[in-house]
Amino acid sequence: MSRTHWIATLASLALLSGAAFALWMSTQIASSAATKPVSSKPPLVTVLRARLVDVPVRLVVQGHLVALNQVDVRPQVNGSVRAVHFREGDDVTAGQLLFTLDASDAGVQFDRANAQVAQLAAQLGDAQRELARARQLAQDNFISPSAVEAAAGKLAALEAQHRAGLADVASARVAVERTRITAPISARSGQLSVHPGSLAQTASASPLVTLLQFDPIGVAFTVPEADLRRILQATQSLKDVRAVAPQLDLGNGTHVAGTLVFVNNLADTATGTVDLKASFPNAQRTLWPGGFARLEMDAGTDQGVALLPPQAVQNGPSGAFVYLLDAADRVALRPVSLLRVQDDRAVVRGLADGDRIVVEGARNLREGVQAQVGTASAPGLPS
Repeated sequence: MSRTHWIATLASLALLSGAAFALWMSTQIASSAATKPVSSKPPLVTVLRARLVDVPVRLVVQGHLVALNQVDVRPQVNGSVRAVHFREGDDVTAGQLLFTLDASDAGVQFDRANAQVAQLAAQLGDAQRELARARQLAQDNFISPSAVEAAAGKLAALEAQHRAGLADVASARVAVERTRITAPISARSGQLSVHPGSLAQTASASPLVTLLQFDPIGVAFTVPEADLRRILQATQSLKDVRAVAPQLDLGNGTHVAGTLVFVNNLADTATGTVDLKASFPNAQRTLWPGGFARLEMDAGTDQGVALLPPQAVQNGPSGAFVYLLDAADRVALRPVSLLRVQDDRAVVRGLADGDRIVVEGARNLREGVQAQVGTASAPGLPS
C-alpha cells in the first residue's frame, strides 16, 4: 500500500470519529433539555364583573332629508305666460297667484257661451208662453191636443239646450280661471322653466316650477326587519307609529325631536329592509331636502343584559361567546347573544349577575386552563 493511500485512510477515519462525537454531544444536550423542568406560568388576564341592567334600545340610522309635500306646477290650459308673480326661490303660501296666462281665447269662449245661454233663455221664454196659450186654446176646443203636445215637446227641447248652455258657461269659466295659476300648498319655489312670453303647454315634460314644503321636513331612511320589529313592539300598546320620537342629529351637538309618520307596507326582499319616514320642524329653513341625515330612535328596552367592552366578546364556529373565570380562576367558555354594539359597549344577553368576564388577554386562553388575574376585578365597566 502506498504512502498516499495510508494518508487518505487516516483522514477518513478522523472525519468519522468527529461526526460520531458531534452526534453524541447533541444527544446529550437534547436529553438534558428534556429533563429540565419547563415553566408553566398561567396566562395573565384582566377581568370585570358583569352587572345585569335594563338598557334602552337606541337605534342609529342614516337617511336623507326629503320634502313631505312636493308639487310640480303645470298648466291645465295652453297659453302664453303674461306674468310671473314671484321670484325663484321665494316662499309662497297656499292660494298665492304664481302665473297669469293669456286669457283672450278663454275669455272669448266664455262670452260666446254666455251669449248662447241668453239666446236660449229668450227662446225658452217664448216656448213657455206658447205652451200656455196652446193649453188655453185646447180647453176652448180651438186646437187639437196634438198641438199642445208639440208645444210641450218644443219647450222640453229648449230646456235641455239651456242646461247644456249653462254647462258650457261653467266650462268656459273654468278655462278662464285656469289662466290664473295659484300655489296649491305653502312651500318654497324652485327654478323657473318659463318666463313672460313663454308658451305654457299642458303636454310639456317640464313643470312651470316645482314647490317643496320645507316646514315640516321629512327624513327618509331604512331599517332592517329585526329593528322594525323592535319599533313596532315599542308602539304596540299605543297602536300608532307616531309614538316613536326619532331624534335628528344636527351635527353641532344638538338634536331635534320629530315624529315617525310612515312605515312602508312592504319589505325589500333584496336587502331585507323597510322604508320609513319621519317628520321634523324646520321653521328656520336650516334643513334642506336632499341633505344627509343621522337619526337616533328609542325602540323599547332590553331587560337583564350586560354591557361589556366589545373586545370581551369572541366569535367562534357556534357564534358569540365570552371567557369567564370561576372561583379558582379557571377559564370557562360561555355562549352569549350579542344584541348590538351601542355607545361603544357590547349589549350581551346570556350572563349571570356577578360573572367574572375576561376582557383582556383572551388570545391564549382555552377552556379549563388556570389564569392569573393581572388587575383587581371591578364591578361594571372599566373606566
